[in-house]
Amino acid sequence: MRGFGVAGVAVGGRLVPAMPAASAGWLALSGVIGLALGDSAYFGAMANLGVRRALLMLSLAPVFAALGGALFLGEALGGRDVAAITAVLAGVIVVVNEQEPPAAERLGLAVAPPASALGVLCGLGSALGQATGSLISRRVMASGVSPLDASVVRVLAGLLGMIVLAALYGRLVPWVRVLAAPRRMSAITGAAFIGTFCGIWLSQIAISRASSTAVASTLLATSPIFALPLGRWLNAERITARAAAGTVLAVAGLGALTLAKS
Repeated sequence: MRGFGVAGVAVGGRLVPAMPAASAGWLALSGVIGLALGDSAYFGAMANLGVRRALLMLSLAPVFAALGGALFLGEALGGRDVAAITAVLAGVIVVVNEQEPPAAERLGLAVAPPASALGVLCGLGSALGQATGSLISRRVMASGVSPLDASVVRVLAGLLGMIVLAALYGRLVPWVRVLAAPRRMSAITGAAFIGTFCGIWLSQIAISRASSTAVASTLLATSPIFALPLGRWLNAERITARAAAGTVLAVAGLGALTLAKS
């Protein structure tokens, strides 16, 4: 939050965002749904499906955003949109249903956990949460609220939502102890700056300026492009031909959706 405060003073000349109370309320709801609930579901998907599959499930966010945009924001869907959505769904299904070969574990490679109903539900929840948060924030920013101000309200609401969830599950004290460890502070600070400050601010700019919510969500869902090489480099996770094919298919669908909505 400190970074947003500095940016608010530098860019807008004010520390506290200026907007109507109704807009702040909608953005707070967007933060709770998209960041607190959506991110929690995403972490659950990672735990139950593995990083690569969770990222592919998150690629469904543009699909939900396209459908929500058509229903609530008047962003029509055409034949190319439907074809692109079908490609994304097909790619996700290919990767989620993949079974790791028995030889992978014997070779000492990291093996993703088998797909489970809970993991799939968490993945769907993460995609739906991100899409819903994007739809709400786009509608509010259309009334004149800046991406930076929208980011501040969404992050603060998301943080409060995460604290409430942690307290409800009895994990608040353990989380505080883990995060307060001196050895982790530098990594947490770097991740917060890149992912929270830069990532959320830039995502709000994309959502506000893209031709539709589906286009913005599509651009934000390009993580699978980086997931395979990063997973292989950081975790020695095996890249199978099926995983690569499913990722390519899903990303191709995302690209087609972007072109269709441009």
